[in-house]
Order: sequence, then structure tokens, then C-alpha cells
Amino acid sequence: MLYCPLVSRLASLPAASRNFWLGVLNGLFFTLAETLIDPTLVLVAFVSRLTDSPVLIGLVAPLRDGAWFLPQFWLSGYVQSLPVKLTLYRRTAVARLITWGALAALTLAAPAPGVMLVGFFIAFGAYAIASGFGGLAFMEVVAKTVPPSRRVVFFAWRLFSGGLAGLGAAALVRWLLSEAAPLAFPGNFSLLFGLGWIAAALGLAAFGLIREPPDVRPRPRVSAGIQLGRAWQALRADASFRRLIYVRSSLLLAGAAVPFFAVYVRTQLGGPPEMVGAYLSVYTVASLFTNVVLGRLAGRLGNRRLLLVGVWASLAMTGLVAALAGAAAGWGVSGPTAAWWLVPAFALAGVRETSVGISGQPLLMEIAPADDRPLYLGFSNTLLGVVLLSTGLSGVVVAALGFETLLGVSLAAGLLAWLAARRLQEPPRPA
Repeated sequence: MLYCPLVSRLASLPAASRNFWLGVLNGLFFTLAETLIDPTLVLVAFVSRLTDSPVLIGLVAPLRDGAWFLPQFWLSGYVQSLPVKLTLYRRTAVARLITWGALAALTLAAPAPGVMLVGFFIAFGAYAIASGFGGLAFMEVVAKTVPPSRRVVFFAWRLFSGGLAGLGAAALVRWLLSEAAPLAFPGNFSLLFGLGWIAAALGLAAFGLIREPPDVRPRPRVSAGIQLGRAWQALRADASFRRLIYVRSSLLLAGAAVPFFAVYVRTQLGGPPEMVGAYLSVYTVASLFTNVVLGRLAGRLGNRRLLLVGVWASLAMTGLVAALAGAAAGWGVSGPTAAWWLVPAFALAGVRETSVGISGQPLLMEIAPADDRPLYLGFSNTLLGVVLLSTGLSGVVVAALGFETLLGVSLAAGLLAWLAARRLQEPPRPA
């Protein structure tokens, strides 16, 4: 297997290069894993086979992302006291692999749909929470081992290399979810979950090999109450910190409708179900292209302009789907035509996610003072987690008011993100 010789080769590099490329290798395998079980397409397709409830379908993506963000502030007082943060990451990696393996085993056992649905949310929720416990440690290790001038390139390489691997994964997803698939439901999803588990295990192992320099004088551990007071003071005093949270919160609300795009076309407009694989392929290619272009321009554009690219892509994506809803209501657009209409929307979704993914955390790391980095990272991510979990109500909006109302909310949130991003200032970079 190529993995072991590659790790041996990385071990012979100087410390800075070795840490950089081990982090990239981690991103490659995790992007591959998350392509195989993409929450907005694959997992939503899985849950929609078990229930017609838009509330449960709309809960999938916010559960994964919200549970990753939510615990981080409450851990920040503890994490800042650890001289080596990688220890916590390794412990949570074991928990993540156990819960992901349970998810694959559940679909392999193929119990009754109701049992499978309950088991899925338990296993997937536990995996997401374990990921959140390791998330703050991950960001701290990256901030300590990757210099500021290389962070955008670091995240771009992670997404680009993972996107290349994800092209093959997207083709596999399309095949296994088509009518010509050799495995029937839920066996096709069980295979995807199992392959995702293998990729995640390799990614966790790679990051665990990073050599993190210990903090010379770590901050003492403090209670959540004291940490909350410090966070509130930082939020009031630091305008850049505050505006960045406004932008990212609004972008999360603007993306609340994305999990319903493919479901809307399939269930209401008669689109073919195998188009899920095509959307995943387009999303992956657009992400790769965005990585190449923005990675090369990052030094000249700066993180703020890269974030603005994501804001514009979000507005265009939602506007395109709103136009489809209008065409379906006014001119009866449906079937394959409606399904292909979504292709450029998922391309814009790839641009949106990649732009925010390679600029959001590096911009926050530049804004945060080094001594208070766990506080800034933990507090902002927990706030974003609350927003993400609130997007789980998108299913309630669809059930009560219709998909078109949710599109209107997403467009309004995108406009708020644009207004906040215009006032955001690029922090000065260290020499």
C-alpha cells in the first residue's frame, strides 16, 4: 500500500515541511471520506429513503457541522492549559472511528427502517460530537505548526488534494446510487460508509504523526464562566472579530437550503435520483478549480477578498435555484430539465464552500492574539455551532411554509453576509 512508504518519506523531511504535508495528507483522506458520505447529498439521500419528514432530512447537515462547532468554547479553558494539544486530538480520533464504524455496521445489519433511522442519528450525532471535541485541538495544532503566510496555501492544498481523490469517490457514489448499482439499499450505503471509515482512519493517523512544539507558558485552566466573560469582552473590543462572526453566521444561514436542492428537484419536479452523483462530481470539480485559482491569488487578494468570493457565490447559487422554482411554477419546468438546472448551482456551491474553507479559519487566526487563540477559536466556533444547529429548523420551514420560503430566507442571509463583509478589514500580516 502506498500510504506507509509515503508516511516514511514524510518522516525524513525537516520538521516544518513534515508537519505541513502530514496536515495536507490528513485533509486529503478526510475530504475523500466526506465525499463518500457527503451530508448535503449522500446522507440526505440515505435519510430520505427512511423517512419523508423534512424536519429529519433538514437536520442531517446541521447536526454534523453544528456538533463540530458547538463544544469548542466550553473546551477552550481546558485546551489553553495543555502544553501539547495533539494529545486531545488523538484521544478523540479513537472515539470518532468507533462511532463511524458503528454507522457502517448499522447499515450492514439492515434492521427495520425506523430502527435504522434512530440508530443513524445516534451514531452520526456521537461521531459529530467527538469531532467537535477534537476540532479545537486541530486548529491549535495548525496555528502552532503552520506559519501565517502558509495557512491559506495549507488549507487550499488540503481541499485540492482531497478534491482530486474525491473525483473518483463521486463517480463511485453516482454508480452505487443509480438503478444499475450491484448493491440494493441499504447495502450500497453500507459500502460507502465502510470506505469512508477506512479513509478517515488513514487521515486521523496522518495528523497524529505531527510533532507539535509544546507551549512554553500555557495559560492556566479557567472555568467556563470566566472564559465567557473574557470572550464577551473580546467580542465588544475587537471589531474585526465581531464582523467576521457576522459574515460567517450569515453565510451558514444562507446555506440552509442547500440540502433540499436535490430533494426538491427529485420529489417535486420529478428529477432522476442518479443525478446526485452528477451534482457531487460538479461540486468536486468546482472546488478543485477554485482551490487552484484562489490558492495562486491568495497572496495578492488577501483572506478578506477570498471570503467575499464565497459570499458572491452563495448569492448566485441561491438566486439560480430561486429562478428554477419560479420557472417550475410559471412554465412547468420539471424532470431532466429541472435536474440539469441544478448543475451550475452545485458548481457555485463548490466555489462557495472552498472560498470560505480556505479563508475563514486563516482570517480568524490572523485576527486572534496568539495567547488568546483558543478563546477566539473556541468562542467563534461555538457561536457558529449554535447558528448551524438553528438551520436544522429549515425542515420546519419547508414543511410549514414551503421550499420557496426557505430560499427567500437564504437570499436575505446572503445579503446580510455581503453587507458585513464589506466592512471587514484585512488584518496586517506579520513580516
